[in-house]
Amino acid sequence: MEATVRKRRTTHPITHYWGLVKDMDDSQKLQLITMLAESVKPAPAEPKKSRKKKLDIDDIYGGWNDDYFMDADELVKLLKESRHFKDRTKFWDEL
Repeated sequence: MEATVRKRRTTHPITHYWGLVKDMDDSQKLQLITMLAESVKPAPAEPKKSRKKKLDIDDIYGGWNDDYFMDADELVKLLKESRHFKDRTKFWDEL
C-alpha cells in the first residue's frame, strides 16, 4: 500500500515556474512579465445600453409639412398626366 501513495508536492508552484524561467535572457523575461501583467488586467467595461424612450405624440409633432396640400382628385390627375403612355394598348404594342 505504501508504494501506491503519491509523493506530495513539497515545493511551491512559483518555485517550479522560477526554475523554468530563471535561465531566460532579460528580453524574454520582460516579454513574459508583460504577458502576465496583461492577463490580470480587468476587461474594459462595456458601455451601458441606453434604454429606449417610449415615443409619444410630442416626439413626432411637426413631422409632416402641411403647407402643400393636394386633394385626391388633383393627385390622380397629376399621376395620369405624368405617364409616358396615355393609352395602355399603345404601351403593349411597342413591346
